[in-house]
Amino acid sequence: MRNVISLSILTLGLLFSSLQPAYADGSAVSTMANIMIGLKHFPGDADKTALTAIVESSDSSDAEKGIAMAISNIQHKVTATDKEKLSSIAADEHASGALRKLAAIVGGTNHMPSAADIEKLQEIAAGH
Repeated sequence: MRNVISLSILTLGLLFSSLQPAYADGSAVSTMANIMIGLKHFPGDADKTALTAIVESSDSSDAEKGIAMAISNIQHKVTATDKEKLSSIAADEHASGALRKLAAIVGGTNHMPSAADIEKLQEIAAGH
């Protein structure tokens, strides 16, 4: 019985720690990369919830918010307005390499990321 209680407490602790917003540890870029890896034509409801949290977070940069909005707005491809914003982020030498790479991939996505882009997204998601 003691083992069951201990296991239950441990499980609840892990569950609650995973319920924190994905961006809370500064990993908004990783979260968006993971969403893009699974993207098929448009983001799902859970993805949109995570993207909205990034947009509404005071910890997110303007570039992160712009990419999150662009991903959230995807309907088979990004909108023309979002594509312009993504191009600006991808060209911004002050932005991190991962952020610039993510912006370029999102801007070029048509229905879903290519196999080559998925490899790049996996590197971004892993923090490389």
